[in-house]
Amino acid sequence: MQSIKELSMLLSKMSQKEINNFLHEILTDSEISDLSKRWRILKLLDRNFTQRDVAKELGVSLCKVTRGAKILKNSNAITRKMIKEMKDEH
Repeated sequence: MQSIKELSMLLSKMSQKEINNFLHEILTDSEISDLSKRWRILKLLDRNFTQRDVAKELGVSLCKVTRGAKILKNSNAITRKMIKEMKDEH
């Protein structure tokens, strides 16, 4: 999709503050909440929470959690790499 390529390019040129402002400008509160929950799902799964516990903790469907688990099982997933790098920084 051309639009995703354009957004990726734009984000790569922005500071962290600009990215934050940009996302708040183009996304609704609901979309920001959904995106935040998806990231929290991934982080909890990475901390070895069970899928059921994650679903219960965040009030999301097991399907959303299962999707996140599949991503983390893929050794080539960029999301998995980013979570590891984030952990290494702390």
